[in-house]
Amino acid sequence: MFAFGIDFITRVAVMTDPASREKAEWPPHPARVFMALVAAHYDSKPLPEDGAEAATAWRQERAGLEWLEKQGAPEMSWPEVASRDVVKVYVPVNDASVTQSPERVKEAEMRSALGVMPDQRSRQERTFPAVFVDGEDPKCFVHLIWPNAEPSGGLLGSLESLAEKVIRIGHSSSLVRMWVELKEKLPVRIHAPSFKPTKTRRGLQLRVPAQGFLADLEQRFNASEIDAFFDLSEKISTTKGKDSKQAKADFAERFGTEWSRSASAPVRQRPSAGFTAHYGPKDEPELAVVPSPFDPDLLVLTKQEGPVLGLESTAALTAALRGLLLQDAEGKPEWFTGHSAPGVASTGGHMALLPLAYVGGEHADGHIMGLAIAFPRSVSALERSKCFRGRLFNPHGEDLDLELQMGSLGVWTVRREERSSPPLALRPINWTEPSTVWASVTPVVLDRHPKHDQRTERVQWLEEVVAGITQSCERQGLPEPELIDVDKTSWHLGAPRSRPGPSGMPWLPGKEGSALRQQVHVLIQFPCEVEGPILLGAGRFRGYGLCKPLGFRTK
Repeated sequence: MFAFGIDFITRVAVMTDPASREKAEWPPHPARVFMALVAAHYDSKPLPEDGAEAATAWRQERAGLEWLEKQGAPEMSWPEVASRDVVKVYVPVNDASVTQSPERVKEAEMRSALGVMPDQRSRQERTFPAVFVDGEDPKCFVHLIWPNAEPSGGLLGSLESLAEKVIRIGHSSSLVRMWVELKEKLPVRIHAPSFKPTKTRRGLQLRVPAQGFLADLEQRFNASEIDAFFDLSEKISTTKGKDSKQAKADFAERFGTEWSRSASAPVRQRPSAGFTAHYGPKDEPELAVVPSPFDPDLLVLTKQEGPVLGLESTAALTAALRGLLLQDAEGKPEWFTGHSAPGVASTGGHMALLPLAYVGGEHADGHIMGLAIAFPRSVSALERSKCFRGRLFNPHGEDLDLELQMGSLGVWTVRREERSSPPLALRPINWTEPSTVWASVTPVVLDRHPKHDQRTERVQWLEEVVAGITQSCERQGLPEPELIDVDKTSWHLGAPRSRPGPSGMPWLPGKEGSALRQQVHVLIQFPCEVEGPILLGAGRFRGYGLCKPLGFRTK
């Protein structure tokens, strides 16, 4: 085992989250700790007069860093913290400059040249997000742990020496003491990087080092090129004759341009960690995931041409697609047609048609971007391809364009989605990711007409509706919900209300002469995670009752 211990000695950690300058980073990401080690390594680079022994020790530290980046993401433990209010401050900028030949400064440039003076420098807005670290020693320490790593004696000594050189992690005011831990007894609450995130269990996504990270940092810092630029520039300016000519030739060869006093020095790039890992409590038992009766591998059909339609047009779209698919469907299996015999509805599972709309985002408006076909899990990929050959693709496997005729709504052309990175609404995971909390996007059509009146007997009506939705879940093999909430408005932004009217969903067309069924939006919390798609109610095969993971636990 090998570990680093970190003590924020002022009990204040000043680190900016890479995703937002208004938020403090906590815990310190392993990649940030690695960068602090690299900075300490280069800050202590020996000079030639320090001797061969110092140079050898410095090279051994680099070998230690190369070994460390190969060990992968560490396990971590960290204390609780309290956030500090983020205050905007205005600080003088450090990048003001003047020409290298002050005697040639024009009068018009004088004001800009004076910008290097402390009282003349402009000020820019900055934030310094920070957290207060709670607890007393040793409960306030941060640990990075590699349980299976064992550095050799030489590398261990170098890493111990390097850790002692680290004086800050993050901002210069974020002072730390850092050391190597070798004892087996470490904090009980350990977070591991092997955590598997789901919709309701995200964990923490932290930047981590990986092999090649040290070389990337060196390349971005660009020290050798910058040093060479200024060394050659100084040599050209301070020498004459053959030496100056040779220095100019060396400059042109290295930088690909002739030297001049106005030449710009090479730049440094901000460090960036390209690898991340999801952290969660180690050895925490995984929640059971219950599958829905539908396969999460949806067949997605993307709109190619046609008018913009909202979720209010769901019934027309799914009816047009169903009609097209079932042309000449005689002899097709029950899961495909939805009928066990001509005119006899199937009592088992069959394919369902879903509208894929832009919902849930800040600017979501509910417009449908495509359709999806959900299959019963028992139907194999081979069976599916046999039924859809000649409908979605030709005998050679080439995709076909489908024209959906919807009367006054117009015509849509759809095609099977094949892009590697389609919009989020067209990705099956957006509708099927395991979650404990689901909410309807299109309203659930009640299987039965409630006996109680919604307006005069609200409590009894609600109990009856909740009981019906519970039964609908159980009939599909889903766990009994812990909580069901019912409303006219969806919990997903952009979804229409459950009833006809402005921004509302029309009644699902029923059989001629039959009474229209009531429609409601639902929020369901299960005792465990459920994998979608989840389709509920009497209209579940026609695009109504489509639910989407909500992504948080209710209270």
